[in-house]
Amino acid sequence: MRVATNPLEFSMRRRGRVNNSWIDHHYFRTYEIASHLAAIAEEPFAFLCELEEITVDDGIIDFLPNWQKESLVHKFARWVADEMFTRDTSGPYVTLEQVSESGKIEVQRRLPVDIAMQGYGISGEAFEVPPPHGDIVPAPEIGPNATRWKDSTLVADACYEYFLDLRLTQDYETLLTKISDEVFHLTFQNRVLLAGLNSFIAMHIRDLGPETLGSSHKLATLFDKEGSLKRVRIPQWVKRAVYFREHGRCAHCGRDISGLSDSIPKQEFDHIIPLARGGLNDVTNIQMLCEECNQTKSDSLLQPSLRYRRWYEMDKP
Repeated sequence: MRVATNPLEFSMRRRGRVNNSWIDHHYFRTYEIASHLAAIAEEPFAFLCELEEITVDDGIIDFLPNWQKESLVHKFARWVADEMFTRDTSGPYVTLEQVSESGKIEVQRRLPVDIAMQGYGISGEAFEVPPPHGDIVPAPEIGPNATRWKDSTLVADACYEYFLDLRLTQDYETLLTKISDEVFHLTFQNRVLLAGLNSFIAMHIRDLGPETLGSSHKLATLFDKEGSLKRVRIPQWVKRAVYFREHGRCAHCGRDISGLSDSIPKQEFDHIIPLARGGLNDVTNIQMLCEECNQTKSDSLLQPSLRYRRWYEMDKP
């Protein structure tokens, strides 16, 4: 059983309730994954081979349902984290030193995924990576008498087989959920990243045809006659998230529209990538605009604003 280390979480558990409004950040590769998502958003065509897992075999369909709380960013973050953990099975591995009861230092090797599970307080017995296995072989590329160590595939194969079994467990799903929550919390402020990822998915949505949707009536009803996703009422949780990200101000011109917080009209919540251009009904594809900026933008594509409200006012020089 995981022990609650956050004072608020501990208090909630003592009262028999868990507060799902909070997350604990452990920052296991959070910035690394966010940086990778930023690179994909900036130049997605450089990652087309990697991204096939998301876009082929009907993978794009997972993005279609309206207003999923596991947003587009969550899905990308889970995919990147899983790719990283898969590559980790080939090394390098994490080396841990422990002092035994006899006082002898014991060296153990672990996979990063098990270190992450431990860090997030997820139960499960860690896999001990086998000791190095291989041979000393000639290295003519270094020098005439040089040698180097060449690993066999034995260790990597054992790690990969363990990881394949781990991927099927609920513990691993819990780990990816926690990591993706952290990445979303970090990247939701970055409109340029959100626009880039949404633009990439929009490109594939525009290419969807009847053969992709198949005979699924439920999927077909999501689209209008022009082949775009239908405009659907924006839930209050999406409005609140976007409102507080924008600090109650227009994302483009910075005009203060916080006075309308109790009755903000729907048109002021704008799809960054318009539905007519393949955009999603997703919290990552929404920004708040004043009425004038929203009417000017309409269904066109505009560069996302780089302007953000400071959390405090800087002293003048």
